[in-house]
Amino acid sequence: MDLVGRSLVLVSKRRSIGGVKTCRVHDMLHDLCLARSKEEMFLQPITKRDEPFASFDGLDNDVDFDHYYPSKPLIYERHRLCICLERRHFIKSKPSGPRTRSLLFSAITDRYPRCPYDITFIFQNFKLLRVLDLESINMGMFFPVGIDLLVQLRYLAVSGDLDSIPPSIASLWKLETFLVKGLKGMIVLPGIIWSMRMLRHVHVNSSAVFDLQDDPLESSLVLDNLVTLSTPALSGGKETLKIMRRFPNLHRLRCIIFESPNSSMGCNQFPQFGILNQLESLNISGRALNQGELSFPLNLKKLTLSKLRLPWKHMSAIGRLQNLEVLKLLSNAFEGRRWDMKEGEFLKLKFLKLDSLDVVEWNATCDHLPNLQQLLLRHCKELEAVPFSFGEIPTINGINGRDCGRGYGKDCGRYYGKDYGRLYGRGYGKDCGRYYGKDYGRLWQRQSAETLGIRLTGKNYATWEFQFRMFLKGKELWGLLLLLELRKK
Repeated sequence: MDLVGRSLVLVSKRRSIGGVKTCRVHDMLHDLCLARSKEEMFLQPITKRDEPFASFDGLDNDVDFDHYYPSKPLIYERHRLCICLERRHFIKSKPSGPRTRSLLFSAITDRYPRCPYDITFIFQNFKLLRVLDLESINMGMFFPVGIDLLVQLRYLAVSGDLDSIPPSIASLWKLETFLVKGLKGMIVLPGIIWSMRMLRHVHVNSSAVFDLQDDPLESSLVLDNLVTLSTPALSGGKETLKIMRRFPNLHRLRCIIFESPNSSMGCNQFPQFGILNQLESLNISGRALNQGELSFPLNLKKLTLSKLRLPWKHMSAIGRLQNLEVLKLLSNAFEGRRWDMKEGEFLKLKFLKLDSLDVVEWNATCDHLPNLQQLLLRHCKELEAVPFSFGEIPTINGINGRDCGRGYGKDCGRYYGKDYGRLYGRGYGKDCGRYYGKDYGRLWQRQSAETLGIRLTGKNYATWEFQFRMFLKGKELWGLLLLLELRKK
């Protein structure tokens, strides 16, 4: 936030209850980062403008790279490499870095983005890697042979038409972050993954299941350091309960609920997430046919539900979460035409989003959401009205709606004696965001544009550059900003 406060970084997107989610920087800041990274030899960028790729760019796909550069092996000496090339150029060049610790590859646009490539040369040419990001390359249907040689890896990101991860992944015993981008569907994680005690973040973009054949869940191995996990597919049976007990310190979980074929054992009930005592953020999608009693961790601060089709009677289990600050109900998370809120629930809720729900009647007052700051409504086409007394909530900063019912548009954004310039939105109707003839929606947009603007004149640039240099000194942020610049080009 120091960078934002000094107007060195612009906020592009904020989180639900404040804080920066994504940001952008000025072109002059990019140039400064590039210059300083070269001076300090922090990271070496490799792009299509560098030789030999500048000459190779116009050649046909079938031309042999070695035919043109037989006596110039591409050997890099820097500890950190950031390569932004076409996939075929990177593969054909077969670069090496005997001293390289970090290798980041970002593919630029080419003709065959989904074509699988052989990347086994990397494991022989970069033996000392600690960070390897190959998420831009499809490595095919099988995990590459030889990756277990990179025993120093802390960070690994891969992509491919994978069905499973082999048990050899356990050879990377120092691995802390493991990202898998599956291009086909569900990916099976080996049972031996429970022995990788250093893991902190595991992310599978589609869905993942644990192979229980090699590990019957009877051992005492747990992942004490795991804090982030997505996206495992879970049922409500005893096996799922045993799996969740294996990451007792999990902070963030994104999962999919699916129907177990073994329904005779009661496997289709809602999973008991309440045993994850340290969980703060939970995202659940799918459907449990037999919901039963819902159980959530008491420390939960953020909850996102989608496609569950729960009845509104289960909302009390969520409202009783005393630390809940963010609630998102998406894509028929709840079903039913009437939602009656109860007293004493949602006492700390600050952000509420309703998207694609079939609710018609919403019965609530300002006392039901005493600390609400933001209300977002999307595609709730049956909703007749937003509770009128929400305008009396002292903390409310915004009501934003889009593509919702026509019936409530006339009254939303109007409250007698209260400045509704803070309540803005699109889709409510002609009167939304207006108060006493003033279009506060437009005023807000204009003010935001002026606030985000930055003027770097000759008068203040020297001071600005000095502040930025002092802030980044020793923080090793040059590589991140440089990677953003290369991807932008």
